[in-house]
Amino acid sequence: MPRISRRITNHLLKKNQLLPLLYRDNRISELAESDLRILKSHILQHASLKNSPTRQFKYLKSLCERRARAEPLEHIIGTAQFYDVEILSGRGALIPRTETESMVMRLCDDLKNYHFVNKKRRRNLGNSFRVLDLCTGSGPIALLMAKQLYELDLPYGFRILGVDVSESALKLATRSLEYNIKKGILPKEARRDVGFRQGDVLNPEPSIYGDGEDRGLNHLGKSEVHDEIKSFFVNECQVDYGPMVDIVIANPPYISANGYWEDTERSVRLYEPEIALVPPEKRPDNIADDVLREDIFYPAIEEFATYFKSKAIIFETGGDKQSSRVKAMLESRGWETGTWKDYRGIHRNVVGWRKETGWNWLLLPSKDGMSYD
Repeated sequence: MPRISRRITNHLLKKNQLLPLLYRDNRISELAESDLRILKSHILQHASLKNSPTRQFKYLKSLCERRARAEPLEHIIGTAQFYDVEILSGRGALIPRTETESMVMRLCDDLKNYHFVNKKRRRNLGNSFRVLDLCTGSGPIALLMAKQLYELDLPYGFRILGVDVSESALKLATRSLEYNIKKGILPKEARRDVGFRQGDVLNPEPSIYGDGEDRGLNHLGKSEVHDEIKSFFVNECQVDYGPMVDIVIANPPYISANGYWEDTERSVRLYEPEIALVPPEKRPDNIADDVLREDIFYPAIEEFATYFKSKAIIFETGGDKQSSRVKAMLESRGWETGTWKDYRGIHRNVVGWRKETGWNWLLLPSKDGMSYD
């Protein structure tokens, strides 16, 4: 990395002596100044440093040095703001992105404006609204959806389950749930309504119950992951619920091996788990050979959506070309489809719905959301 010119260094030093450290990694003065403001605010939250400017500066400098080594700001301060929830941050999981935040908010705004707007429909739901969040990571999608759904005050409530293969990511998700409850961002009922389970959606382990045992739950026995999902969403006394979930939403690993090294930032490669970004090299037996490695999660997740009779599915993708491939895959499997653009005009999300469900409102213009087509 080229050295910072003396002219730029002097310019930064005039503003604050720590700015050259923060400028070192991103080379954008506005970002360096923003990082400094956030780190100063973080320092002021430490009561033990309140009356000691010297100790405050020493600690602030140590944080700036960590940032200069490309450590993500979210790791340094311990949390990532994800719209109106806070996600605990660490090496075990991907830091939630703005694009994912926009996807969730658009879905929640459209649910409010188009799906739950009819009072008769709300009264006749009959069961809690059920969301399956696959590849949940540290749980940002599940927790933000929970926050938004509580505000809708659904007559029969809701249930959200996040599933991920990573034990360390799920620990962050569980801790984030408690963190948001303790801060009053989520109510105590979130412990009942939101859950996280470990499971590999690409290579699910066979069910320990076998095909003949169902513990009173319909269709138990496909795999351990399916069992966990079924147990979370269905009461023991229910024999046949019909559609198990209303919507499957997923932000799976979708970056190619080459793209990981060519397109991701150094801080991402150093501090965020590759497993959350790049699909494994070994593909599942049921994924066709002509499916690109970066796409293998999408057909696997679609199988979960079909198995649980989901009314709709929403994917985050890497952009236009991948969205086109995922869209074609869904259409070949009988889904009505469309795409959403992100704030840069990139087709970042693929949405699908079963024709008979009436969820075609997914393509209507978002009225209140952060992202518009």
